[in-house]
Amino acid sequence: MNWKTLFSTPPPDTVWSLDDRTVVVVHRDRKQGNRCIAVDTPEGLFDLGPAGLRGVDVQRLTALLKSLQETISGDRRAAVVVPTHWVRCFLVEPEDLPRRQADLQDVLRWRLKKLLPIAPTDLRIAASIQSPMGDTKSVLCSAVPEKAVAQLESAFDGAGVSPGLVLPRIFALATETVSSDGHRVIVQQEDLVWSITVIVNGGIRLIRTKPLPQSGGPWAGAQREISLAMSYIRTTMLIDGVINVVVSASDEASARSMADWFDGQADVVVQISTALQVCPDATLAATLGNGRLAPIAAVLHGGAP
Repeated sequence: MNWKTLFSTPPPDTVWSLDDRTVVVVHRDRKQGNRCIAVDTPEGLFDLGPAGLRGVDVQRLTALLKSLQETISGDRRAAVVVPTHWVRCFLVEPEDLPRRQADLQDVLRWRLKKLLPIAPTDLRIAASIQSPMGDTKSVLCSAVPEKAVAQLESAFDGAGVSPGLVLPRIFALATETVSSDGHRVIVQQEDLVWSITVIVNGGIRLIRTKPLPQSGGPWAGAQREISLAMSYIRTTMLIDGVINVVVSASDEASARSMADWFDGQADVVVQISTALQVCPDATLAATLGNGRLAPIAAVLHGGAP
C-alpha cells in the first residue's frame, strides 16, 4: 500500500477490484486488448468492522478468484484495488522521524493506539515518507487488521495469484498523471463514505475519510464535507492559485453533482474520473461504472494519462 513507489517496476497487466457488491478482474493482453469479467459478491464474503476490513471467508473467496483467474488467464503477479473505507489512512507528523524502519513502526503504532479501536499490534501497517514542502516531512500511513490482510493474501494464493500490491481506490486515483503543474485534490464518494486527498509536489499533504449521513442521499452529506474541506485547504493549509480537482463517485449522478459544485468555485479546474474504455464490453462497463473502473485503469496504465 505504498503508492509512492507503486511504479518503480512496470505496471501490472492484471488488476483485481474487490468490494461487497462486485469482484472484477481486468487483464491487458498486449496483442488482443483488454479482457474484463465481473461477478456479484456473495453475501458475507467480506466482513467490515470499525477499523476497516475485518475478515474474509477464505474458502469461498478462493473458489471465486480461482474461477475468474482460470476464465481470464490473468498473470500470477497482479495488483488489487479495494474500497478506500476498507483501509484506515492517516498522515502522521512525528516531531522527529526515526531512521530505522522498526523504530518508525513503533512510533506509528503508538500514534494509531489513540486513533483506532483495535490493538496496534493487530494491524498491518504500510508507511511512506512524504516531503511535499521540502524539509517538512510526514508519514503517510495505511493500516488494516493483520488477520484480514493474511486471509486476503491466503485466498489469492489459493487461486494462484500473488498480489504484488494492495491499495485503496483513492491511492490508485492518486497515481494518475496530469499535465498541469497546479495542486491536486482527489475527491471520492463510495456509497455512504467520503474521502479526500491533497497532493502537493507529488506528496500527500492531507487525507481524510468520513462517513456520510444515511438519509438525504450521498451528495447531500458530501456537499457539506467538501465545502468544509475546501475552506480548510484555502484558509488553513494556505493553498492558493489553481487547484486541479478529480472527482470519483460510485454513481454518475453524485459525480456530476460534485463536479457542478466545483465548477462554481474560483481557481478550480475539475474533471470527472472516467475509464469505461478499460472494459471492452460496453454493457458490463456501464454496469460497473467509473467509480470501479477508473482506479483499475490508473493502476493498469501506470499513471499514464
